[in-house]
Formats: sequence, structure tokens, C-alpha cells
Amino acid sequence: MKFRPNLPALQSLINDKKLDALICMSPENFTYVAGAYITTIKTIRPRHAYTVLTKGGDAHVIVCAIEESLVRSEGWIEDLHAYIEFRDDPVVILADALKRMGLSAGVVGFDMGYVPAASLAQLTALLPQLQLIDTTELVAAIRAIKSSDEISVLEKTTRQTHRAVVDGLAQSRIGDTDRLIANRIIKQMFDLGANGVQHLHLASGKRTPFVHNHPSDDPTCDGEILRLDVGGTYGPFASDLARTYSTGSPSAVHREVYRTLCDVQETTIGAMRPGVLAEDLYFLCREAFSRSGLPCTLPHIGHSFGIEAHESPMIRPGEKTPLRPGMVINIEPMTKDPDGNLYHTEDLVLVTEDGFRILTYGLSPKEMPILGQALSVDRYTA
Repeated sequence: MKFRPNLPALQSLINDKKLDALICMSPENFTYVAGAYITTIKTIRPRHAYTVLTKGGDAHVIVCAIEESLVRSEGWIEDLHAYIEFRDDPVVILADALKRMGLSAGVVGFDMGYVPAASLAQLTALLPQLQLIDTTELVAAIRAIKSSDEISVLEKTTRQTHRAVVDGLAQSRIGDTDRLIANRIIKQMFDLGANGVQHLHLASGKRTPFVHNHPSDDPTCDGEILRLDVGGTYGPFASDLARTYSTGSPSAVHREVYRTLCDVQETTIGAMRPGVLAEDLYFLCREAFSRSGLPCTLPHIGHSFGIEAHESPMIRPGEKTPLRPGMVINIEPMTKDPDGNLYHTEDLVLVTEDGFRILTYGLSPKEMPILGQALSVDRYTA
């Protein structure tokens, strides 16, 4: 998809912080401002890319020549400088561009939370009068409020992943390995539109307590807990969904812990509305677990989501950011039963003007689902 940044908000940031320009180079901030998704700036750290927005409203982009055609096709910025990899030093190219724009002694916002230390030292040596202000998280805060186009994409990707999980688990049986089950889900995600896998953590039995596990070649057995957390990539965006199943013959304890987890998630989501502090959702969730006699096992119970997997605000203690309309947040409580099995459910939620809207097909069913069960997404309650 083609998308455009919130330019008025970015210009307000420049004005409010009395900047002469704003430079973005982190993969997430660059992608957002440029409107172009370059996969290699995540995986090849020396291949820098920069956007430069000035207080006068001019926009410039600097990219490796290998990526020039992609950025011209997807992006909105016409003033583009392409450097030749291995021949040109991108930091020198940026410094020269700032000189041409009369910014060598300016006050400039920069992704100080991302730039490599060696590159920062090089830039300050080349432009000793340049004043750099860290705007990494300030740009991320602008990204936290999604446009209607971004919301539509995230709703589509999360529903495609939700359906892939439901269908993949319905096609699986006791005795299948975790790896085989994971591969079914991955295939379903690709069939429905994903072009990559952001993460896939799936485990059954004794391996469920490993939060970020990898699917093993051990066969599933009757009476186990199976837990997964999966996300696909869809261009610059992604998906993120977690579910807990029984492999078969769930015990009364399994059913009760699972139902409690679902109730706690539903209660937490039900409290989402503009003005509620992010940390208050965490405390509400933790207290709900405490009343049930179960632990809240994560230091956070959710996170904003979009171009970046964990955007701000995180739903954690100390995060006093109020929820605002347009925020898209994953709510993902975890808990354990007395035997140490880990239970997890995660859904994407949009903060609206008067409350919330769930972007998956709906929350997990209150009755614990069973591996191999043909569970239609239509049975999920929103």
C-alpha cells in the first residue's frame, strides 16, 4: 500500500522544538516519513537512508542507489539523492546535503536512539557546529496515531493472521509436531496475503513456559497446553496474534485458568477509552489476575503496534501516556497454571472517540478450543 505521514504533526514537532530541520533514519521512522519501505535498512546496518524535513516545509531523501527505484515508486518525496554503495559514505553525503541546505550550524532533530555511535561521531566531526536533538521517540509518538488508511491495513492483516491461525490449528491433530503445526499456519498466512514472517513462537507441553520459543520436532500429546504467538509481515506493516489451545482432554484446571485469562483480557479491553493512562490498564489487568489467584507474568500487558512491533505507548507501569483516538494497541495478558503451563491471548484493538473497536475477528472463545477443532472465526465474540 502507499501511505503518507502526518506532515502537519511532523511540522508542529519542528516548530514546537524550534528545530531548523528533522532527520529520520531509523527503519521505522524513515519508513513512516518517506512512505517507502526498504527492507535492507533493517538488515544491512551500513546501508543508511535519511529523510530531511525543514522548517520551511522542504523534504529531501537520501538512499543507497540500489533502492532508488523503489523509493521513487513508493515514496512521496521528489528531491532524492542516491549514493553509490562502497564508493560513497552515507554520513558524508548527509553532511554535504546539510551544508547545501544551509543547516551546517542548525538545530536538527535526529534519531539519536538509533544512529550508530561511530556514525554520530563522524557527523559531529564533519559538522562541529550542528546541534542535534534526540527526536526518536517524538516521531514515534506521531506514528502512534494511525491514519484511516493505516487502520484499514492493520485490520486486514490481523484478520488474515487470525484466520490463518484458526484454520491451521483446525487442520492439525494430536501427534503432529509443533513444527508441522507452525508450518501449516505460515502457509495459511502466505496464502491469505502475507509476504513474510515477523515472528512465530509455538510450543506445546513442557515447552509452553518459554515465552519466545521455537517450534520443536516433538509430537504433541493428549492433555497438553499449546500456546502460540504469531505475526506476518505485509510490506511495512505486520500482524501479531496469540492464542492458547488444548491438544485434547483439557483438565478442569486448564479450562478454568484459560477462561480466567479470557475474562481478564476482556475486562482490560473494556476499560480502553481516550484519556485512560496506559499504566492504568496494566494495573487493572494485574489486579484482575490477583483477584483470581493467578499471576500476571509479563512486565507489560500490551503495546502499540504498526510499522514497529513494539511502538509507544507500552502498556506497563510508569507509562503515563493517555490513550488517544487512532491508537492501535495489542492487549496480551499472560498467566500460568499451578503446573507452570503458560497461557497467552492477544488481540489488536483500536482506540475510538468513545471507546474501542477490536480489529481481529473477535476475542478468544471462553470455552477452551481444542486442537483439530473446526472453529470458525464467526464464533468469536467481539
